[in-house]
Amino acid sequence: MTQLGRRMLLAALVAFGLLAGCGGGTDRTKAHLRLVNASAGYARLDVNQGGTPRQTALGYGQGAAYADFDRGSDTDLTVLATGSPTAVVTLRPALAKDQYYTLLAYGGAGALATLMLDDNVGTPASGQTLLRVVNAAPDAGALDVYVTAASDALAAAVPVQAGAAYGVLGSCATLASGSWRLRVTAAGSKNDLRLDVADLALGSQQLMTLVVTPGAGGVLVNALALVQRGDVARLDGRQARVRAVAGVTAGGAVSASVGGAALLAGIGAPAVGAYQLVAAGAAAPALTVDGVGFTTPAATLAAGADYTLLVYGDAASPRAAWAADDNRLPAIASQVRIRLVNGVTGASGPLALALDYLPIAGGLVAGSASDYALTDASTTAQLTVSASGTAQPLYSAAGQTLAAGSVYSLFVLGDAAAPTGVLRRDR
Repeated sequence: MTQLGRRMLLAALVAFGLLAGCGGGTDRTKAHLRLVNASAGYARLDVNQGGTPRQTALGYGQGAAYADFDRGSDTDLTVLATGSPTAVVTLRPALAKDQYYTLLAYGGAGALATLMLDDNVGTPASGQTLLRVVNAAPDAGALDVYVTAASDALAAAVPVQAGAAYGVLGSCATLASGSWRLRVTAAGSKNDLRLDVADLALGSQQLMTLVVTPGAGGVLVNALALVQRGDVARLDGRQARVRAVAGVTAGGAVSASVGGAALLAGIGAPAVGAYQLVAAGAAAPALTVDGVGFTTPAATLAAGADYTLLVYGDAASPRAAWAADDNRLPAIASQVRIRLVNGVTGASGPLALALDYLPIAGGLVAGSASDYALTDASTTAQLTVSASGTAQPLYSAAGQTLAAGSVYSLFVLGDAAAPTGVLRRDR
């Protein structure tokens, strides 16, 4: 063979090797694997094999290029928080020669889980896409996933994945390729919308794994679109949830709206409204008490987060304040998370909350909310709210039910002379 012929043969072999290793794996005697970080609970994640770092510093929504890993199941894979020497997850998957895998890391801080995705599924026909779903949102509950035309109403839509349970990989559904609208709801409830994305792109002859991930407040969700042996794209929500609370004195009628979404419409205090979806970003609420508007605080609403807009004070000179709500479920199923929201006017000092006579929140000034406290579930809970400098409680309620695995807010509203307590189960 001439020197020119040898060079041409070498170039052909190199090109073949690059094509065979599309995505980063080049050694046909090895397995080809990439780590995808679907956990917002860890700023960066690494994966090691046999103690050797293989892919590092992957943030939420990022996936590494496929790399060659030793096949078989004799060597540990470890997932670590970047910069930490301690493995968060250790596993020994059976990796096959010249096969492709995605190691999906998901879950919250301290509860990271992994799922090995098979990236060797056969190619669908031209003009079609295979779609499978993973619910990786630990606090969202079971979910229904819809892929529809942009103008299709949910009322007549059928989910491509119904009742997706946390941590379970769904089966593949065959869909027409193109640009579609993605919506995610609570399982069995088309009115409980958790995500609405207008531009889900399904490529011809692709396998896509749609990974549903948690939003900041624990209820709304985001998503990642993982293309088999291809890119990872973020599909972030663009909405927040807001509710308004009427806590002014003298039964003042409160109207509240944010971004065109009506939260309360002339509702007499005390009252706690339901959460409504609003556009994330800068928000300037419109508020009135007894038909009279007043200056209100603007806020920047984070996508995926939950908020309470508290209207309190004297009905003739009302005030408003924002509180960020954390509706993530308690990590221990037998416990509850509870907080106090102070909407009292004329108290002698900051408020404190005791549960079964054990203090769990204190130093709470009007217009503010406490941190959440963890406590055991109960059907006989005694809740007591006191103001500093006052011998008698402002509010007391015996025999209260705090259901396991739930989140509660205790609102104390109105005039300090006769306040009203509202225990609201938020989750």
